[in-house]
Amino acid sequence: MNVRLQYDLEFLAGVYYEDQLQMNQYNVSLNLLTKTRDSASTNIALDRVKAFVHGALENTVFINQNNMERAEFMQMIGINVTTLPEEPVDQIIGMMLYYKLNAVMEERMTVTGLDISSTLGDSVWYQHNEEDVAGPFLTDGWWHRASMQHESIEHDTEPGNVVKVTSTGWYEMNLEWPESTAPVSASTVVFANFPKNEK
Repeated sequence: MNVRLQYDLEFLAGVYYEDQLQMNQYNVSLNLLTKTRDSASTNIALDRVKAFVHGALENTVFINQNNMERAEFMQMIGINVTTLPEEPVDQIIGMMLYYKLNAVMEERMTVTGLDISSTLGDSVWYQHNEEDVAGPFLTDGWWHRASMQHESIEHDTEPGNVVKVTSTGWYEMNLEWPESTAPVSASTVVFANFPKNEK
Protein backbone atom coordinates (compact mmCIF):
# COMPACT_ATOMS: atom_id res chain seq x y z
CA MET A 1 0.00 0.00 0.00
CA ASN A 2 1.31 3.45 -0.92
CA VAL A 3 1.49 5.85 2.01
CA ARG A 4 1.56 9.64 1.74
CA LEU A 5 3.95 11.43 4.09
CA GLN A 6 5.05 14.97 4.82
CA TYR A 7 8.58 15.71 5.97
CA ASP A 8 9.93 19.17 6.83
CA LEU A 9 13.58 20.14 7.05
CA GLU A 10 15.74 23.24 7.24
CA PHE A 11 19.35 24.00 6.44
CA LEU A 12 21.78 26.91 6.27
CA ALA A 13 23.70 27.56 3.05
CA GLY A 14 25.47 30.31 1.17
CA VAL A 15 24.35 31.98 -2.04
CA TYR A 16 26.78 33.53 -4.52
CA TYR A 17 24.61 35.98 -6.46
CA GLU A 18 25.48 39.22 -8.28
CA ASP A 19 29.11 38.97 -7.10
CA GLN A 20 28.06 38.76 -3.45
CA LEU A 21 28.21 35.88 -1.00
CA GLN A 22 25.42 35.77 1.57
CA MET A 23 24.25 33.12 4.02
CA ASN A 24 20.63 32.01 3.82
CA GLN A 25 18.31 29.87 5.95
CA TYR A 26 16.11 27.50 3.92
CA ASN A 27 12.89 25.77 4.96
CA VAL A 28 11.68 22.86 2.85
CA SER A 29 8.46 20.86 3.10
CA LEU A 30 8.30 17.57 1.20
CA ASN A 31 5.19 15.61 0.21
CA LEU A 32 6.32 12.00 -0.20
CA LEU A 33 4.72 8.83 -1.54
CA THR A 34 6.07 5.41 -0.60
CA LYS A 35 6.49 3.01 -3.55
CA THR A 36 7.53 -0.21 -1.80
CA ARG A 37 6.16 -2.49 0.89
CA ASP A 38 9.66 -2.96 2.26
CA SER A 39 9.85 -0.67 5.32
CA ALA A 40 13.65 -0.95 5.39
CA SER A 41 13.86 0.57 1.89
CA THR A 42 11.42 3.32 2.85
CA ASN A 43 13.55 4.18 5.89
CA ILE A 44 16.75 4.17 3.81
CA ALA A 45 15.11 6.44 1.21
CA LEU A 46 14.25 9.02 3.89
CA ASP A 47 17.70 8.67 5.45
CA ARG A 48 19.24 9.38 2.02
CA VAL A 49 17.19 12.59 1.82
CA LYS A 50 18.49 13.66 5.24
CA ALA A 51 22.06 12.65 4.37
CA PHE A 52 22.04 14.60 1.12
CA VAL A 53 20.52 17.76 2.58
CA HIS A 54 22.51 17.81 5.82
CA GLY A 55 25.68 16.19 4.45
CA ALA A 56 26.02 17.82 1.03
CA LEU A 57 23.95 21.01 1.15
CA GLU A 58 24.39 22.15 4.75
CA ASN A 59 26.88 25.07 4.63
CA THR A 60 27.39 24.74 0.88
CA VAL A 61 27.56 27.76 -1.44
CA PHE A 62 25.02 27.68 -4.27
CA ILE A 63 26.47 29.19 -7.43
CA ASN A 64 25.50 29.42 -11.11
CA GLN A 65 27.67 26.96 -13.08
CA ASN A 66 28.35 29.78 -15.56
CA ASN A 67 30.64 31.16 -12.81
CA MET A 68 32.76 27.99 -13.01
CA GLU A 69 36.06 29.78 -12.46
CA ARG A 70 34.75 31.25 -9.19
CA ALA A 71 33.26 27.88 -8.19
CA GLU A 72 36.59 26.12 -8.82
CA PHE A 73 38.43 28.76 -6.77
CA MET A 74 36.01 28.35 -3.85
CA GLN A 75 36.38 24.59 -3.95
CA MET A 76 40.17 24.89 -4.15
CA ILE A 77 40.26 26.88 -0.88
CA GLY A 78 38.05 24.32 0.86
CA ILE A 79 34.55 25.73 0.43
CA ASN A 80 31.75 23.26 -0.23
CA VAL A 81 30.20 24.30 -3.57
CA THR A 82 26.93 23.35 -5.27
CA THR A 83 26.65 24.34 -8.93
CA LEU A 84 23.27 25.11 -10.51
CA PRO A 85 22.20 25.65 -14.14
CA GLU A 86 20.74 29.09 -13.31
CA GLU A 87 21.21 31.81 -10.69
CA PRO A 88 20.71 30.34 -7.18
CA VAL A 89 17.31 31.83 -6.37
CA ASP A 90 14.85 29.91 -4.18
CA GLN A 91 12.79 28.64 -7.12
CA ILE A 92 15.86 27.09 -8.82
CA ILE A 93 17.11 25.54 -5.56
CA GLY A 94 13.64 24.07 -5.00
CA MET A 95 13.56 22.58 -8.49
CA MET A 96 17.04 21.11 -7.98
CA LEU A 97 15.92 19.52 -4.70
CA TYR A 98 12.82 18.08 -6.35
CA TYR A 99 14.84 16.26 -9.02
CA LYS A 100 17.84 15.33 -6.88
CA LEU A 101 15.85 13.92 -3.97
CA ASN A 102 13.76 11.84 -6.37
CA ALA A 103 16.99 10.57 -7.93
CA VAL A 104 18.62 9.56 -4.64
CA MET A 105 15.50 7.67 -3.48
CA GLU A 106 15.55 5.58 -6.69
CA GLU A 107 11.78 4.94 -6.87
CA ARG A 108 11.55 3.50 -3.34
CA MET A 109 9.78 6.71 -2.43
CA THR A 110 9.02 9.80 -4.53
CA VAL A 111 8.67 13.50 -3.88
CA THR A 112 5.23 14.41 -5.25
CA GLY A 113 5.45 18.02 -4.10
CA LEU A 114 8.09 20.32 -2.64
CA ASP A 115 7.71 23.76 -1.08
CA ILE A 116 10.71 25.97 -0.29
CA SER A 117 11.21 29.35 1.36
CA SER A 118 14.21 31.24 2.70
CA THR A 119 15.13 34.20 4.84
CA LEU A 120 16.64 36.14 1.93
CA GLY A 121 13.57 35.28 -0.15
CA ASP A 122 11.38 37.14 2.38
CA SER A 123 9.81 33.82 3.46
CA VAL A 124 7.84 33.51 0.20
CA TRP A 125 7.06 29.85 -0.47
CA TYR A 126 7.77 28.40 -3.94
CA GLN A 127 5.91 25.20 -4.83
CA HIS A 128 6.98 22.39 -7.17
CA ASN A 129 5.36 19.13 -8.22
CA GLU A 130 5.47 16.49 -10.94
CA GLU A 131 3.34 18.58 -13.31
CA ASP A 132 5.82 21.49 -13.44
CA VAL A 133 8.03 22.05 -16.49
CA ALA A 134 11.60 20.89 -15.84
CA GLY A 135 13.10 23.99 -17.46
CA PRO A 136 16.89 24.12 -16.95
CA PHE A 137 16.80 20.74 -15.17
CA LEU A 138 15.66 18.94 -18.32
CA THR A 139 19.30 18.59 -19.41
CA ASP A 140 21.40 15.80 -17.93
CA GLY A 141 23.27 16.79 -14.79
CA TRP A 142 24.23 15.69 -11.30
CA TRP A 143 20.63 16.47 -10.18
CA HIS A 144 19.48 13.32 -12.05
CA ARG A 145 22.11 11.02 -10.49
CA ALA A 146 21.43 8.79 -7.49
CA SER A 147 24.60 9.82 -5.68
CA MET A 148 25.85 12.42 -3.21
CA GLN A 149 27.29 14.47 -6.10
CA HIS A 150 26.17 18.10 -6.02
CA GLU A 151 28.49 19.97 -8.36
CA SER A 152 29.66 19.83 -11.97
CA ILE A 153 33.26 20.94 -11.47
CA GLU A 154 35.68 19.00 -13.66
CA HIS A 155 38.51 17.46 -11.67
CA ASP A 156 41.96 16.52 -12.89
CA THR A 157 41.91 13.45 -15.09
CA GLU A 158 43.77 10.34 -13.97
CA PRO A 159 46.70 8.95 -16.01
CA GLY A 160 45.70 6.59 -18.81
CA ASN A 161 46.65 3.44 -16.89
CA VAL A 162 44.58 4.33 -13.79
CA VAL A 163 40.95 3.29 -13.55
CA LYS A 164 39.01 5.61 -11.26
CA VAL A 165 36.05 4.05 -9.44
CA THR A 166 33.51 6.67 -8.41
CA SER A 167 31.40 5.89 -5.36
CA THR A 168 27.80 7.04 -4.99
CA GLY A 169 28.55 7.74 -1.32
CA TRP A 170 25.76 5.53 0.04
CA TYR A 171 27.91 2.51 0.89
CA GLU A 172 30.16 4.62 3.12
CA MET A 173 27.08 5.87 5.00
CA ASN A 174 25.53 2.41 5.27
CA LEU A 175 22.61 3.55 3.08
CA GLU A 176 22.70 0.88 0.38
CA TRP A 177 19.39 -0.81 -0.44
CA PRO A 178 18.76 -4.10 1.43
CA GLU A 179 19.11 -6.19 -1.74
CA SER A 180 22.53 -4.60 -2.39
CA THR A 181 23.89 -5.68 0.99
CA ALA A 182 22.95 -9.36 0.74
CA PRO A 183 25.78 -11.61 1.88
CA VAL A 184 28.07 -12.76 -0.91
CA SER A 185 29.00 -16.43 -1.07
CA ALA A 186 32.60 -17.24 -0.25
CA SER A 187 35.01 -17.20 -3.17
CA THR A 188 38.51 -18.50 -3.63
CA VAL A 189 41.22 -16.23 -4.96
CA VAL A 190 44.15 -17.94 -6.69
CA PHE A 191 47.48 -16.12 -6.96
CA ALA A 192 49.64 -17.33 -9.84
CA ASN A 193 53.40 -17.03 -9.52
CA PHE A 194 54.84 -17.18 -13.03
CA PRO A 195 58.62 -17.16 -13.46
CA LYS A 196 60.12 -14.15 -15.22
CA ASN A 197 61.13 -14.59 -18.82
CA GLU A 198 64.88 -13.85 -18.70
CA LYS A 199 65.24 -13.77 -22.49
